[in-house]
Amino acid sequence: MNKKLTFGKVLGIIFCVLAAAGTVLLLLVNGYFGGQMKLIDKFYTTIERDDFDGFKACFAEDISSEVMEEHFSEFKNVISILQDNEKIHAKVEFVQRVSLSSNLFSNNSDCYVVYDVTIYNDEEHKEFRQVFPMEREGGKWVFDFYSPYYPIFL
Repeated sequence: MNKKLTFGKVLGIIFCVLAAAGTVLLLLVNGYFGGQMKLIDKFYTTIERDDFDGFKACFAEDISSEVMEEHFSEFKNVISILQDNEKIHAKVEFVQRVSLSSNLFSNNSDCYVVYDVTIYNDEEHKEFRQVFPMEREGGKWVFDFYSPYYPIFL
C-alpha cells in the first residue's frame, strides 16, 4: 500500500497539534489567573452570606479573631452602602494584575489585583475600584493581610 500524506492530511495534523497546544495553554493560564477571581468572588460571597469562617479562609496568615472580626464588619459596612440591604449582591470584574516582585515596596505578595466592584439590589447600584494584594500559599491564591496595599479602594 502506498501511504502518501496529502496536503489536507498534513494540514489536519498541524491543526490538531496546534489545537491541543492551545488548549493546554488556556488551561494553564486559567488555572493561574482564574484562582484569583474565584478568591475575590468567594470573598464577597462570604460577606453577603455573613460567613465569617469563609471570610477568614480567604487570608494567608493566621490572624487573630478580633482583628478578622473587625475587618469583616468593615467590609460588611462597605457593601451596605445601599438603602435596602435585604437583597444586596456584589459583582466583581477583573481590571488588572500587577506583579510586585520588582516593586520597591513589595512585601511577600506575589501580585496585586485591581478589580471593579458593583454593589447592587433591585433598585440601585454603586460602583468602586479596589486593589487587593495576593500571594500563592499551598498552591492556591490567598489575600496578603499584612501587605502595605491591603485593601485599597480607588
